[in-house]
Amino acid sequence: MNDEQERIWNYLIDHAVGRNSTIHVSDLATHLGYAPNGTNNDNVRRLLTKMVMNDNLPIGTCKDGVFLFTNDVEREEAARFVERRTKSSVIRTLNFYTRP
Repeated sequence: MNDEQERIWNYLIDHAVGRNSTIHVSDLATHLGYAPNGTNNDNVRRLLTKMVMNDNLPIGTCKDGVFLFTNDVEREEAARFVERRTKSSVIRTLNFYTRP
């Protein structure tokens, strides 16, 4: 992990352990001093994604924000949320159907 990711990780440990402690990504970004980026704090979201994919950290997201998952139920909720979002983002990139 780089220094930015370490700061995020430490903040999550202190403030977002378990689904009941979920925090909004915008709050995470604000507390860590990140300037707004994109429509959804895209810079922080990219760092979180890398932390999950590259460092295998138990970071989950849901409609309420981000949290460290602590059990099978929380992990499955995080997986289902990402799965739904992935499908919807793919659909948004597809062309419309037109009759031949």
